[in-house]
Amino acid sequence: MKAAVFHGAYDIEVMDVPLPEIGPDEVLIKVHLCGICGSDVAAYKTGMYEEGLIIGHEFAGHIVAVGEEVTDWAIGERVTANGVIPCGQCWFCHHDRPTLCDDVIMPGVSHNGAFAEFVTAPAKGLHRLPDGLTDRQAALIDPLANALHAVRLTSLKPGDRVLILGAGPIGLSILQCVRLAGARAAYVTELSPARAAVARQLGADAVLDPRQTNLFSALDRLTDGQGVDVVFECAGVPQTLQDAVTLARKGGEIMVIALCEEHVEFDFMTVTMNELTIKGSYAGQEEYPLTIDLLAQGRLQAEPMISHVIALDDIVEKGFKVLTQPGTEAVKVLVEIG
Repeated sequence: MKAAVFHGAYDIEVMDVPLPEIGPDEVLIKVHLCGICGSDVAAYKTGMYEEGLIIGHEFAGHIVAVGEEVTDWAIGERVTANGVIPCGQCWFCHHDRPTLCDDVIMPGVSHNGAFAEFVTAPAKGLHRLPDGLTDRQAALIDPLANALHAVRLTSLKPGDRVLILGAGPIGLSILQCVRLAGARAAYVTELSPARAAVARQLGADAVLDPRQTNLFSALDRLTDGQGVDVVFECAGVPQTLQDAVTLARKGGEIMVIALCEEHVEFDFMTVTMNELTIKGSYAGQEEYPLTIDLLAQGRLQAEPMISHVIALDDIVEKGFKVLTQPGTEAVKVLVEIG
């Protein structure tokens, strides 16, 4: 079969590889679409994945074969697989923290993934796709679930104001989720005009370009001097991480979601004196069923975030190279596989 294989930093090759063999508790899935994730882009720039890995984890497809121990799934069913499949046995699993599992399976990260014509997945990690949910929508389940997880980890209450730093797929997903959680206002920062336009389409109360606007002054004006209650860091660059400390109100909260590969100098004096809370959020394992329901109900939107659909053969030139350009106009890039 054809697959995108990771060989190191700035080195992904689409090549022929053997068809994967399924274990007794696994299924074989024919992949339809798979999205390029921010973590995939980070790995492309830094080389943080294992060489020889087939990447890709935001996917939709249908089952073409089942292992001998699989009884709850049938050939032909449309499915996706959870981006985090916990072991169910470790301390974190037993204490309701599955995203921190010590022996986690992560398709496309720790195990071969879905930028391929076929992918295997443990049956316990599968989710059925409703008839009314398109493959394009299903390819956005993972970032939306990640956003739901992050919002649920915060202390956000109905009536709070939030600031979202970065309007990539995760930031745009956060924007939708804070609305569902009852945020009174949601402000977004973004450099790319295309991404800023999507943020406005999805209901941002203001979209600010930090190159042209003093963010502290703008937020002071927008909130009548009260400031924002929760800052979501979704850009993953040192500047936005540093800005988050000064932009959260006293007693406010900062949720860090994006991956930043660089070292960051941090103002812990302000963290202490303003009694700020800083949290991190990684993946959205428990939120997959809710995300699927909300997408099917139309309460979350995927289509506005999809900017490009490309062929697997073009994944480097029209996918990764585009997404690593400074100020890229791309938002979510989907790879059509068949």
